[in-house]
Parts: sequence; structure tokens; C-alpha cells
Amino acid sequence: MVSLYKMKNYNIQSLFPIPIYTTNIDRKFTKQELDFVDHQKNYCKKNEGNVNTIDNYILKQKVFKDINKFLEEHCENYLNNIICPKFDLKLQITQSWLNYTNPNQYHHKHRHPNSIISGVLYFDCNVKYDKIYFANTSSYKQISPEINTDKYNSWNSSTWWFPVETGNLILFPSSTEHFVDNKQGTNTRISLAFNTFYKGTLGDNNKLSELII
Repeated sequence: MVSLYKMKNYNIQSLFPIPIYTTNIDRKFTKQELDFVDHQKNYCKKNEGNVNTIDNYILKQKVFKDINKFLEEHCENYLNNIICPKFDLKLQITQSWLNYTNPNQYHHKHRHPNSIISGVLYFDCNVKYDKIYFANTSSYKQISPEINTDKYNSWNSSTWWFPVETGNLILFPSSTEHFVDNKQGTNTRISLAFNTFYKGTLGDNNKLSELII
């Protein structure tokens, strides 16, 4: 059937997108940092699919002083350029831990409660195989019929992934579901994950919504 209407120019815009922030530490990890990370393998607990450290405040360790400063600087950058608070507000790092994922292991789909922005810094990963997956849990996807497609994009996909390599840092809203598929390659994938929460003034005094944390 031939259309009687000529296709006009059109725009597609993303509404309320999820901001995924990526950067790189741009330096090699020191011997002291790598030795500490390797030693922590001996002090882990079982997770669903892989293992993580018993120490859930790993960034308080003296050996991570410089790394902690790097993470704080990028959390501040995320806050000021994406959230853009009107009043004095900071993102403080709360819990932090190391994850170890061996070949054929995985990291289950999850999100991070009681956190605003979460982050992952990669100590050892193979960019050829290692990815972080994010799940689309929007109401649009939940109520839509399942459609087979041969051309995936960020609008029609139920998951989307980013390749990761050693030194990468990824920041994302903590409510975003994410996971690691079965680990391919021969290396042990090692990452440092952390949560954050606001410190400062939320809301507005005149609107009776002020909360000082």
C-alpha cells in the first residue's frame, strides 16, 4: 500500500534519562594498593554468584587514601553537574567493599538501598569480556508486550551494557538495577564498589520540607 502522506522530519528525545557517569583513574595502581587488594581475597564472604570482602568500609583503609580522594572528587562532580543542588550539599561515601568474580561466576541483579549514587572502580578486568549490565525497569517496559527485534537501542532494550577495563570508574543512581553476566576470560574480575548519601541541606525551609543531615 502506498502512503498518501510524505514523511516529515521528526525528532526523538529521551525523557528523564538515567545518567551513567564514566571516567578513568588515569594512573597505574600502586604495588601497595594491588598487594592489599590481593590479600583481601583471604577475608571474604560468599555473595550470590561471587564473593566480596567482610570489610564493608574498605575505603577507610590507609592504603586507599588517594583512591578515596579520587572517588570523592568525581562524586562531587556528578553532584554539581547532574543533580545541581541549590543549597550546600555533598555526597559522602558510606559503605565500600571489594568484589571478586572468577571465571564462570557472576554478580546477581540488584540495586543499592539507602544510597543516592553508587560507584564501581575496576582493579582488574579484561575489556574484551568484562561488562556491567544495567536493567530497564521503567513502567513503560513493564506494561509493554514483549516484541522480538533485530535492532536493539536504548529505548527498546530490557538491558544495556558497558565494557569496562582496569582503572575505569562508573557512577550511577543507586536505584538502577545492574548485574554481571557469567564471567568470561581467565582473569579474576576485581572491583571496588561503594555507596553514597547526602550530607547537608535537603528541601526548603520556607516550604516546610527542610532536612539537615
